This record gives sequence, C-alpha cells and structure tokens, in this order.
Amino acid sequence: MIKQTLIFSLLMLAAGVAGFLIAQELNSSFESLSPEEKYQRIISQRDQAIRQAVAAGDYNCCINPACTMCYMAANQWNNFKAGTCACDQLIAQGKDPCPQCKKGLCNKNEDGFCLTIKDS
Repeated sequence: MIKQTLIFSLLMLAAGVAGFLIAQELNSSFESLSPEEKYQRIISQRDQAIRQAVAAGDYNCCINPACTMCYMAANQWNNFKAGTCACDQLIAQGKDPCPQCKKGLCNKNEDGFCLTIKDS
C-alpha cells in the first residue's frame, strides 16, 4: 500500500512538473515574439473568442464580422459585461448600437460620411 502511494505521488509530481514546464514554454514563446507577432496572436485569439461567444449565444452583434468593442470592455452596449454584445437587441428596441456597429451599418456618401443606418 505504501509503495502504491509513493508511486502515485511520484507520478503526480512528474505530471505537475511537466505541466509547469509546458506553461513556461508557452509563456516564453510569446515573450520571444516580435511586437507585430504578439499583436497578430492577440487579435487572432480575440477573434476566436468572439466566434465562441457568438456560438454560445452570448454575443448578439448586428454586423459581420462582429464588433470587437463590446468584447474588449464593459459598456452600455453589452449591459456592462465585457465579452458579450447586445447591439442586435438594442436595434430591435429602436436604440443605437455601439459606435463600431453603427459605423459598420451606415450608408456612406462619396465623402465617406454616414448618411443613414442600413436596415439590419
């Protein structure tokens, strides 16, 4: 019984060390990236997280691709809960969506100014 406990403890210790080393490698690999590579990785992971939030029904954006503003910060357009978006519901209530969505929904004139909101 003591031998089994010792073996189990050693296996758990080895698994813990392996997990720590893997985490260190992932972290150090990020730190070794150039600023542009870090930016691209962060944007990619943010976009993946938004797609997952959309699939889960937590991100109800009115534009495609979905806005990033509501994901990145708590604000009035996501009921002050970062990582969610309620712009679609706001439009249904006759209210304005977030500025990023509003810009994505507008019809622009030849000067690039928003004239009207497109029907969504």
